[in-house]
Amino acid sequence: MNTNIFKWSRIILGLFLITYALNQFFHFLPTSYGQMPEDSRHFIDAIAIYLPYLYLFEILIGLLLIINKWTPFLIIVLFPLTISFLIFNLTNNDVSKFWPAIVVAFLNAVLLFGNFKKYKPLFS
Repeated sequence: MNTNIFKWSRIILGLFLITYALNQFFHFLPTSYGQMPEDSRHFIDAIAIYLPYLYLFEILIGLLLIINKWTPFLIIVLFPLTISFLIFNLTNNDVSKFWPAIVVAFLNAVLLFGNFKKYKPLFS
């Protein structure tokens, strides 16, 4: 049963990343960020040129998660992005829009826990 939880967490996280990234290009799902604090708006304006590359990177990570290629490595790579996603959404002070960050963080944590034995040599 545990392997099924990790398998479905990996697939759902991959699909979530792909859907979110593709939505940034094709706008097939409604997105409403509401009023952002001024600092958040300045941050988005400063990194706007790099966002398409980030979304392509998310699509690649999502595809590799779905086909189960390099999963332990990808989870570690995705972890700092997940933390950034959580912090950014937390600073926007809109709890109703916070759920995607919580879902990604939860799935990432589940997968980190599922691959714990593979990470053990890194911390010995």
